[in-house]
Formats: sequence, C-alpha cells, structure tokens
Amino acid sequence: MAARDETPEMEKSPRSLVSSPPISDARQPHTGQSDIFFAAVKTTRMPMIVTDPRQPDNPIVFCNEAFSFMTGYSEDEILGTNCRFLQGPETDRDVVAQVRAAVERRDEIAVELLNYRKNGSTFWNALFVSPVYDDAGELVYFFSSQLDISRRREAEDALHEAQKMEAVGKLTGGIAHDFNNLLQVILGYADILEARVDQGDRSGRRAVEAIAAAAARGATLTQQLLAFARKQELRDRLLNFNQLIEDFRPIINRTAGEGLAVRQKLEENLWNCRIDPVQAEMALINIVTNAREAIARNQGHGEIMLSTRNMIQSADQPEGPANLEPGEYVMVRIGDNGPGIDPAIADKVFDPFFTTKEMGKGAGLGLAMVYGFMRQSGGLASVEAGEEGGAVLSLYFPRAAGVTERRPSPTQPAHSGGVERVLMVEDQEDVGDLGKSMLEDLGYDVVLTRSAREALDHLAEDSDFSLLFTDILMPGGMNGVALAQAVRRDYPRLSVLLTTGFADEAIDEGARSYELIRKPYRRAELNERIRAVLDRPGART
Repeated sequence: MAARDETPEMEKSPRSLVSSPPISDARQPHTGQSDIFFAAVKTTRMPMIVTDPRQPDNPIVFCNEAFSFMTGYSEDEILGTNCRFLQGPETDRDVVAQVRAAVERRDEIAVELLNYRKNGSTFWNALFVSPVYDDAGELVYFFSSQLDISRRREAEDALHEAQKMEAVGKLTGGIAHDFNNLLQVILGYADILEARVDQGDRSGRRAVEAIAAAAARGATLTQQLLAFARKQELRDRLLNFNQLIEDFRPIINRTAGEGLAVRQKLEENLWNCRIDPVQAEMALINIVTNAREAIARNQGHGEIMLSTRNMIQSADQPEGPANLEPGEYVMVRIGDNGPGIDPAIADKVFDPFFTTKEMGKGAGLGLAMVYGFMRQSGGLASVEAGEEGGAVLSLYFPRAAGVTERRPSPTQPAHSGGVERVLMVEDQEDVGDLGKSMLEDLGYDVVLTRSAREALDHLAEDSDFSLLFTDILMPGGMNGVALAQAVRRDYPRLSVLLTTGFADEAIDEGARSYELIRKPYRRAELNERIRAVLDRPGART
C-alpha cells in the first residue's frame, strides 16, 4: 500500500458535471436528483470519484467500479478517505502541491501523477479535478476523473531514450571513425618500422612492438564504440540461437568462472534469426561478464540463467518493451541472482562509458556495444529487475525470413606480395600517404588520388590497373561504393577492394557485394586481402 502523506490534499481526475445536493455522510445512500448523476457515473468505464469539501479532510464520498478496479481497493476501503492514500515514495511532491493549491482556490486542474495501487505497483494517472456548485453557487463537491496512462508514458520515455542514444551514437561513431584513421597511421608506420629495424636492435624492436600493441588496444576500443554507434560492418547469416548457445556454451562457462552455475531453458522449435554470430557471441560474453562481476560484488557465488523463446510483439497488447516495433522476435534472456539493478541507473546502463565499477576496472562499453549491435540487427536490448532478485537483460532478434545464407567466394592462397598496378583513393592525406607507402613496400605500383572524381578522371586517361583500392566515406558527393559501382560498369576487368573505419547503414547493402578491409589494418592483413582479390579465378592478372 502507498505511503501516507498527512498533508490534506485532493488528488485525481478529468471532468466536472452538473450540480447535485450535498452529501452529509460519505456512507449514506444518495437520494433525489443525485441518484441520476451517481448512477450514470457508476456505469462509465473511466475511473471517477467525488469528494466532499465540507467534511473534514475532503473525503471521497463516491467512487465507481472503474476506479476501484484501477486502484485495487474495494469501495469500503476507498469511501471516507482522502485521495492521498494513492500516493507513495516516488509521487512528485511538487505536482501534489499544485493540486492542493488548485483545490484551495477552487480551480480546475489537470496533471499527470505517479500513483500506487493496493498491491504496491505504480501507474501514471492523468488526473482532472473540478469543483461542483449547487444552484445557489455553493461548493458542494469536487469531481475527479482519472486515466491510467502508464503505457503512453512508457512509450514517451522510450522515445526520448532512443533519441538520446541516437544522438550519442552519431557523436560516438564520428569520433571513433576519425580515431580509426589515426590508429591506421600509427599501426601502419609501426609495421613499416618493424620491417626495417635491425634484428639485433632489441630495444628498437621492443619500442616498435609496444607502439603496435597500444594501437591495437586502441583499435579494440574504437570497435566497441562503433558497435554502440551501430556503424560496424555486420556479416550476418541465418542461424538458430539455441544452436549458437550450445556451441558457445564452453566459453560462456569459462567466462562465468568458478562459483557460478550457468543454467539454460531453451524453447524447442525456436525461430531462426539473421545476425552476425561473432557479434552475438561477443554480446553474450559482455552480458555474462557483467552478471559475474555483479554477483562477485554481492556474495561471490550464484546462478546465471540463459533462456530463449519465440515472441510476438502486438501493437494492441505489446509483450515486450514499448519501443519494440510490432513483429515476430526471438527473445534471449540472461538473468542472474546478483544484487539487482538500481532503478535510478536502469536507463543509463547502455550509455557508453557508464560503469558502476571502480576507477580503472572497466571502460563502460560492454553493454553499450550490446545495445548498438541489437539496434543495428533490427532488434532491441532492455534491462529490468528480476522477479526473484538480480537483473535480467533481454535481447530481441527479429525472426528471419528466408533460408539462404551468403557464403564467401573461394579464394586462392595468399602470395607474399605483388607487382600489379593499384589505383588508391583516400581523402585523408596522412592515411593515403601511409597506404601508398605500405603498398609500394609490398611491391605494388601505386597511383594515389584524393577523391572519387579524381580517380574516374585518371581512369579515363589511364585504365591499366589491376585493383581499385578505395575508402568508402569521402567528400565530394560520390562515396567509395558509388565509385566501385561505376568502375564495375565501365571497367569490368578492374578488381575492387573497399576500406572503411565503419560501414554506414545507408551504404552497407551496396558495400556487401565487394571485398572490404576494416581500418585500422595491418601490413600483412592488407597484402593478404589484396592477394585474395587479385588471385581469385577470373580476376585480372
């Protein structure tokens, strides 16, 4: 039951009606004209009450069945009490004061207030209060109607959260993309230095290796940022999540560690979904890691439960979160019996860099990566308190349509290097200069251009190239995918390799038909990918 507030106060509703004779006793039956009014109000589906301001503490003298149903209290429990019995710890005291002041002024007022049912659960109440006067102009009642608007408020909160996360994601993705270009320069020149440092110069080699290792850690960090921003390239395929859990179970167990039992409840005949299995496995590891650390802070031993089931999100009666689009989903739930999640931070757990760990113990990107991966996969991630304690994180994957999978084309074994001509397109000067140096160091003859238009102009004069190696995101109105499509049309013998710090959603589908290497790439990885493209059967030699 809601906590009581001893401050006198009137607290609910929507609309005023005609005047009626005063009621001297809240529990006496109504007589005369009032019978018509109360009989009409009693049958309406909108929760309504009437209070008597002429009695001490302005008690409720009438309520209809809809009000009783909404609050969970019986009529006997309601009549004779002040409306404040619906208030509780999280009820906004400022809104309560507004209602109180309006009642004292005998004004109408409409507010939205968090109220409590008899069972302790909360609901958002759209309250309208209006004074009712008799023919002589005397105040006889306050009439109040209510409306449970919890679903609407949840949808609005979800929309605001989505807008916030989208804004943060755009900022994060842009920073990570630029940072990847910087890391590309650091890693690239570290590889070149490593190849040129004398084998006997141990201190020099250790310095170069340390630079490369630090840059590689930075690349992992930016990959997590890009995952949150939904700007990483997904290599999705058709799979059944039950099978993914079964295959990945040994790693899940090792991640959970000793003292934690990992149990599972997998629905038979689970629908398939089309997702990137590597990203899905990483999401599971991040969630299990968070559960393990939460339990460790509490008692050090406990249980993690993995469950799957098919779910249909209906527009009329949504089963999942309010911001989950209607449709068919595969729901994956990961719950634990740890200390649970504080409601005050529940809406922040997916924010990048938010963490409850000690300084230096975590970057706060694990669940942010999960959120970004789910949104890019067309689904959603949500977190809530478990029914028996702990926290539950739910992943909603759209049900897959179709049964085909994209399979990579067979490739020839990689060569040590090449002598072919390469047309490189990169608008970032330092990245372009590095790429040209790396390719020339590998033996290729390289022409570097700074835009798609410059590359096409060069091809119009000299098309004797084996490979177009181009960045995807470039200024000038034509990106790397559009350039690749133009080259495929006009120069069909010219092979194409794309590169990017992230694959933007708007161009992701077009990029899928070409080979792609992600920045920051290493010298050996670049050569391996180029050879895979050039040595493919049918490629130009």
